[in-house]
Amino acid sequence: MNRRSLLTSALSVLAVRGLPFTSWTSRAEAEEKAASWRHGLSPFGDLKYPFGFKHFDYVNANAPKGGAACQIALGPFDNFNMVVAGVKGSLALGTELVYQTLFVPSLDEVSSEYGLLAEAVNHPDDFSSTTFRLRAEAKWHDGKPVTPADVIFSFDAFKKLSPQLGSSFLHVVKAEQTAEREVTFRFTSSGNRKLPQVMGQLTILPQHWWEGADSDGKKRDIGATTLEPPLGSGPYRIKEFSAGRNIVYERVKDYWGSNVPANVGRDNFDELRFEYFRDATVAIEAFKTNTVDWRTEIARRIGRLRLCGGHREACRA
Repeated sequence: MNRRSLLTSALSVLAVRGLPFTSWTSRAEAEEKAASWRHGLSPFGDLKYPFGFKHFDYVNANAPKGGAACQIALGPFDNFNMVVAGVKGSLALGTELVYQTLFVPSLDEVSSEYGLLAEAVNHPDDFSSTTFRLRAEAKWHDGKPVTPADVIFSFDAFKKLSPQLGSSFLHVVKAEQTAEREVTFRFTSSGNRKLPQVMGQLTILPQHWWEGADSDGKKRDIGATTLEPPLGSGPYRIKEFSAGRNIVYERVKDYWGSNVPANVGRDNFDELRFEYFRDATVAIEAFKTNTVDWRTEIARRIGRLRLCGGHREACRA
């Protein structure tokens, strides 16, 4: 007999005897729910990193902070709004550095995720829903806390306006707040072991910022492109940019998530710069002259990814 069947049997006995058990039921359900919280997700069951792990094995937890790095970006950009990326405008490279997802994948496992904005997750045995519990310390760059309302707002925006993510969320009925720091996603059916992980990869946007007005008093539109630097909760913010030419991100010195295990040893550069080139040949020449610090080369014939780099010189502004 397992814990669930024992609870069910006990409730049945109380019901037959006509005894009040509303509060007892609530307490039992709360205890069972608390026992099912997980610090990570994997469709294969076991996780490499246990609860309370300090950092991922592939990072240097004592890596120094500082310096700058410059990378190549091809084509122009005219948008910082991730929701309409791929539909309207061209999203600036590195925009994801400004934001955070609920969970983040580890790079040394086949398919596992660990808490980032959310500290824990649970789901019933039939995978008919999943609930994320946000970290109490999670906050936006303006100091306001990340809330379940932000999660719900983000889910609704991506599902409605992003064709790519809309298809990923096809079997998610709705998102609703189920506790002070908890959000539950309801699914159309049970049995899909990947859906909790799909929801863990949801990028969270600040509802209060998007529903507010810009410096000119114009109301922001989540369904339109924008070149207004967005408010985020991530390790970087936009420092400066020249539309279509370059963009510089600066590390947030008081970043709330620097001690989250999944973040330790990462995001070490004080500045990350992307130089835009319309021609790949010109971009290669820029790499040769140390204008950029590294480039990614894809060897198509052998299907292997090779990283070219090694410049020690900091990126010139």
